[in-house]
Amino acid sequence: MEPGRCTFGCAILHLFINVLLLILGMCLLGFGLAEETTQLSALISEETRIGSVAVVIGVILIVVTTLNCCFTIDGSSVFYYIMSFLVLLFTAMVALLIKYGLDCGTKVRNDIRASMRQMMHYDPDCPGKTRMDFIQQMFQCCGIDSYRDWYNVTENPYIPESCCIKPECDTFNLQNIYREDCVTNMMKSVNVLFTRITAIGITIIIFLPIQITIVIFIIRCVKYDPVFQ
Repeated sequence: MEPGRCTFGCAILHLFINVLLLILGMCLLGFGLAEETTQLSALISEETRIGSVAVVIGVILIVVTTLNCCFTIDGSSVFYYIMSFLVLLFTAMVALLIKYGLDCGTKVRNDIRASMRQMMHYDPDCPGKTRMDFIQQMFQCCGIDSYRDWYNVTENPYIPESCCIKPECDTFNLQNIYREDCVTNMMKSVNVLFTRITAIGITIIIFLPIQITIVIFIIRCVKYDPVFQ
């Protein structure tokens, strides 16, 4: 194949991957914002809040891929900085994947359990709904690891109305309350969100080296290729 056609073909492939990375960056930003705006973010420590990391990487990827499209073909010197940033982004994402991939679920589970222990100690006669009440209604659960957790909060056995399957039920009748624990139900939502973010991150990590390789080829050839003159 002639050099001009080869370089042009690489440019088309580069554009395709760049658009793909842009879409993945938008997805990463969307899922990250979804995690940050839920009740889960308030229960998780900064160390395990993968949603905030996803937002930052998503924004960076959107900006970089947009600039990548603008400066590749004309051989602008700005693109050399963009390529270096892609390399740094790839390295950072691999490091983050290793960090969050090791026992991240266990850390999140422990964070949720610790936060909920603090929220369980409230005045049941206080008007309005507490965060614990909201969580139990939202996730249709009762207690941290079991509805029996409420028996340890006060001297007298007590289960709040937020555990009711139907409004204003008799909580002494266990058939009227949610039997699922909140940690398990909340971790189902966490695992779904983390799986999506991780899948997007792995896809980005796979395509970034291909993009970087194509970019290196293009910037070496674009100045001498008659197709781009």
